[in-house]
Amino acid sequence: MQSGLLVGQKDSKSALSVNAINGIKSSTWFGGIGVGIYYYGLKRSIPLFLDIQKDISAKSNTWFWFADAGYNFPWLMNNEKIKFVEKYKAVGGLFYEAGAGYKFIIFNKTRIGLSAGYSYKQLKEKYTYPCVWCEFNTPPDQTNNYEYRRIAIKFNWWLL
Repeated sequence: MQSGLLVGQKDSKSALSVNAINGIKSSTWFGGIGVGIYYYGLKRSIPLFLDIQKDISAKSNTWFWFADAGYNFPWLMNNEKIKFVEKYKAVGGLFYEAGAGYKFIIFNKTRIGLSAGYSYKQLKEKYTYPCVWCEFNTPPDQTNNYEYRRIAIKFNWWLL
């Protein structure tokens, strides 16, 4: 389980994230599937991803690195969508994250840690404004492309 703060691009607000990852650990390697919820101001999304982690040593307290890659699904509420349009569709896109951290044991089978890394997510909105003066021509579709690039600082919690 992970929760974190995503801090990034100029003129953008910080965002919150929560991830749940399940998988298999073998020696110092871990591979799993994860799902998350990410809040970017008025644009909320759910990434589904593959996660790979590598502990630097086999000790209980160790540095680790991680890499995630998958698809970012939009999950917008009505107040997060563009208003007064004829057609509207939110489309997801690429998701990836990579970084490093440190974990340490607090109970027999429980570890906590902190990590930092780089996070990237895509989201698109496709829409058409109504056109009362377009008698035979349909108005052109418009697209907003969002690319969220952030530094991810996370609190991690593992149950073994």
